[in-house]
Amino acid sequence: MKNLFSKSNFLIIAPLAIVMVLDGVFTMAGQSEAYWQNYALFNEGSPLGQSLMLNPAYFISFFIAYVVLVSILVVNLKRPLNVIVWLGFFLGHAWGGSTWAPRIFFDLTGIAANIDRWYLVVGYFVLIAAISGLFVNKWLKLKGV
Repeated sequence: MKNLFSKSNFLIIAPLAIVMVLDGVFTMAGQSEAYWQNYALFNEGSPLGQSLMLNPAYFISFFIAYVVLVSILVVNLKRPLNVIVWLGFFLGHAWGGSTWAPRIFFDLTGIAANIDRWYLVVGYFVLIAAISGLFVNKWLKLKGV
């Protein structure tokens, strides 16, 4: 098994881990007050996430293990399979995190983003793309691509 923390592996895992963790954090932060009184009142689209939301400790514990497992998978698969897996999880979690943008924006500002929802989601993707692009560019340079 390869070292997850080598410079090359860190550069490719970091952007993936960022979007995965943001999705998980937004999922927990986006829950209503009612959820914290009754865990059956969760707001989650993923069928797996729905079963885990029945207790926040399950969700958080599973999510940490899930991020580590996906990272190990991406680092140990050969190219191009690792890039395909990386891209699939990256896009899925980038999209998942973006669905929380209007709710998180409202919670932080008190401003309903019904009209500007598109701008919030696009802004989230631009930010994720900029950060990830810097990491992936350095990874490609290390790989001699």
